[in-house]
Amino acid sequence: MSTNVAEGSNKKPIAPWQLAGLAVLATLWGLSEMLGGPTLRLTATALVILAVARIVLNVPGTSLALAGIAVLFRSVNAAPHHCHLVGIGLLGAAFDVTATLLIRQSRHPLLRCALTGATAALLSALLFAATMTWVVRFRSWPEGGLERVGEHVLASGGPAAMLGLVLVPAGVLLGHRLTQIATRHPRQMLAATATGCVVLWALGPFVSI
Repeated sequence: MSTNVAEGSNKKPIAPWQLAGLAVLATLWGLSEMLGGPTLRLTATALVILAVARIVLNVPGTSLALAGIAVLFRSVNAAPHHCHLVGIGLLGAAFDVTATLLIRQSRHPLLRCALTGATAALLSALLFAATMTWVVRFRSWPEGGLERVGEHVLASGGPAAMLGLVLVPAGVLLGHRLTQIATRHPRQMLAATATGCVVLWALGPFVSI
C-alpha cells in the first residue's frame, strides 16, 4: 500500500462520484443499524464503512457527515431510539477526530490506521457512557456514575477496539481499491453509487428491525 493513505484527500476538487459514494456508504451504515444485532457487530460494520469512506474523501468532517446521514436514514425508516442515534453520532465524531489526526501521510500507514480503529472505538464508548450518565441522564445510567462509565468502556469499547485494529486497515485497503477503480471509471462509479443510494432509500421503509 502506498505510504500516503489519503489518496482521496482534498488536494483535488471533489468529484461527483465521491459524494455519491459517501452517500451510499452512509446509507449502508444506516441500514446496518436498522437491521440491529449485537452492539459489537454494529460497531465493527460501522468502522469498516467509516474507514472506506475516509479514503474516498479524506477531509475533516467526512465521518461526521456519514453519521448524520446514517442517523437520518435510521430515523426516517424506523422508530426512533434516541440513545441508539446518539451512539451513531458519537462514533462518527470519534472516528472523525482520530482519522483527522492519524490517517494521513506516514512511514507507518497501517499502524496509524489500526490505531485509528482502536482509538475511535474506545473514544466513542467513553463519549457515549459519559453522555448517558451526565448529559442525558438516561434511565439508570446516572446511578452507576463513574464506575459504570468505566465498565462500559471496558466491556463495549475494549472488544470493539481489538476489532478496530484489523477492520480499519482492511477498510482503508478496500477504500484504496474502490478509489482506484473510480478514478479509472468515474462515470460508471457515479452511476452505480447514485443508483445504489436511490435503491437503498426506496427499500428502507420495508426493512424490519
